[in-house]
Amino acid sequence: MKYFRCVGLLAVVFLTVVVACAGASSPGTTINFSSLDKNQHYKLTGTLYVPENSSSPSPAIVLVHGTTGIDMRGEFYREPLLSAGIAIFEVDFKTGIYNGPSDRPKPDTFLPMTFAALKELRKLPSIDPNRIGIMGFSMGGHIALRTALEESVKQWMGDEKGFSAFATFYPVCKPFIKDLENSHSKLTGAPIIVFYGTEDSYGEGKAVPELKNILATKYNFQLQTVEYAGATHGFNRNAPPMHYFDPAAIHFRGYTAWDPEAANDSVTKVVAFLSENLAAK
Repeated sequence: MKYFRCVGLLAVVFLTVVVACAGASSPGTTINFSSLDKNQHYKLTGTLYVPENSSSPSPAIVLVHGTTGIDMRGEFYREPLLSAGIAIFEVDFKTGIYNGPSDRPKPDTFLPMTFAALKELRKLPSIDPNRIGIMGFSMGGHIALRTALEESVKQWMGDEKGFSAFATFYPVCKPFIKDLENSHSKLTGAPIIVFYGTEDSYGEGKAVPELKNILATKYNFQLQTVEYAGATHGFNRNAPPMHYFDPAAIHFRGYTAWDPEAANDSVTKVVAFLSENLAAK
């Protein structure tokens, strides 16, 4: 049995009740939108999935893919999240923007796109504008971490509130740590959880605990983490193992491998985390 370490999540019993009581999903709806940066002329799209039979505006997440673009990871979490009553706006930040790791833009490039998706959700009567979180894989998780900084929210949202919760999967913490050490920005204070494997080719096995310590000592913020012993980057990507080039990986060598035990456990825990932190106050 692998060792899973988790901090501050709801009991599984609560999750079971939530999933049992919520409705199923409805077909996705494509939404076109624009970046908040007027110098970015990208044609952005996202697919909105909402829980069926919802009697009131639903909480929601913006879902941001990894460098490979939208793939099976979003689908893997879709039904559990929808069954828990959480809507999903799965954005496409790859098409027409970059091709792969070699020409992938810097993380801050995606911030005005991500906050634009948040604003887009807040326009919809089916979504509760005060209960919107963000969830991302790898690059998407890194983007999510950056949206948790007050200076990022202020730059693109003004006085408007940012995301209410942050669920990140192996978000490549090392460069984020360097930026934190050289920054005077504060966190928004909304809860953050990081899922990672000890054998991650981007160094998450060491970087995530380091980030947790920095946030506790510098910001008095308790980062929630879930560690999977032996799991790699992309442990929830149900596909054959893959070696690939990525400048952000250790020695430029990325590696992903499906780990069903870790992946299935992460479904339970991320739905519990989002259900708790996007609950009506």
